[in-house]
Amino acid sequence: MKTMILVVALCCTLITAAEQMKTTQPVNYVREGPASYYDVIATIEANVAVYVLEHKGSWVKVKTGAKDVGWLSENSFAKRSDQRPDALTKGKTTSRASRAELAAAVKGFAKKYVPEGTQSEETLNKYESRSFGPEDMDAFERSFSVQQFRGYMRVEKPFDLTFHEDAIGLGIAQRVAAQGLLDNKVATAYVNLIANYLAKYTRAYDVTFRVAILADQKVNALSCPGGYIFITDGLLKQCTNEAELAALIGHEMGHIIQRHGIKELHIRTPKIHAEEAFAELDEEVGEEKSSDEKELDSFADEAYDNVMRPRLISYEFEADQLAMTYLKRAGYDQTALQPLLVRMEEPLEKTTDIFASNFMTGDDVRDRVVKVRQTISAERWSPEPKKQFTDRFKKYTSGI
Repeated sequence: MKTMILVVALCCTLITAAEQMKTTQPVNYVREGPASYYDVIATIEANVAVYVLEHKGSWVKVKTGAKDVGWLSENSFAKRSDQRPDALTKGKTTSRASRAELAAAVKGFAKKYVPEGTQSEETLNKYESRSFGPEDMDAFERSFSVQQFRGYMRVEKPFDLTFHEDAIGLGIAQRVAAQGLLDNKVATAYVNLIANYLAKYTRAYDVTFRVAILADQKVNALSCPGGYIFITDGLLKQCTNEAELAALIGHEMGHIIQRHGIKELHIRTPKIHAEEAFAELDEEVGEEKSSDEKELDSFADEAYDNVMRPRLISYEFEADQLAMTYLKRAGYDQTALQPLLVRMEEPLEKTTDIFASNFMTGDDVRDRVVKVRQTISAERWSPEPKKQFTDRFKKYTSGI
């Protein structure tokens, strides 16, 4: 009997040990469900042991030492990438932070980063909760027929998002959003469904992508660190079907995943104690800024300038390549980017963009069209009207 008890105890010990995993990323978001669009309930630092309760696709249900039960992506246990600027990873990440604590720190930074005199509360609120639920995503996913496609994986870089990068991204996004967002809940929910569906087929499948529509007729799109994407309604009107809109969103996602907006900042390694700086940013306005807070402000300003200035054409080529890859993986017409780019040439030739420093010329677009056509020809892809979802696109964008 004693032998049997000993054997059972030993087996239980082995099972428990086998069900433990350690996080590897500097910040790991524990979510309510197994997808990036679920709310964050806690965040834990690297090298923290968690108990594994269940596996579902690329997600792992865990129980933390703080007794939180939620979902971590497999990226949380992957070998860490060294692609991030050092400034974003300085300082100690708390072993556990609540959703309220995260929201307070991020919003505190974003509010103070918006230029004085801007009414920021309305636009900030648009980022606080998702515009669709799991049931909406389930219904959306059922419309696709997906086949595995691993092409161009050599282009993709590992991606892990830090809390500090998310906060800086929201600060930049708030400055962009202050210029005026389109008040159309149906269309906004629609573009966010597309983005977070596409995310499943990227290296950043555990990042919540947030898409907003800028109320402007000019042809432009912007992406900010942390997963924030802006599309002008003028550019949205250039799209004729959902596959083209997905290509546009996928292109901006490519910029974020490849870190094009902040890549040049890698040469700077300021010694920011980021946690302290964010705490200070959340204090009352008017107090003297510390050196850490000033350095964080400076870093965010440089990141903002990088987002707003012209991108290198090589970045555009890379983002186009990734957009086509995401379309193919997700079950869209993989050729949809080409007609959209061709259609964009004329308005870009005739107008000056609202973001003058970020203006792209018609010649730039023509160069992109050439590259896209070369890829389509090399892969022997043909347009697939059934994968363009034209009727659904018209339904959800008719109010624009």
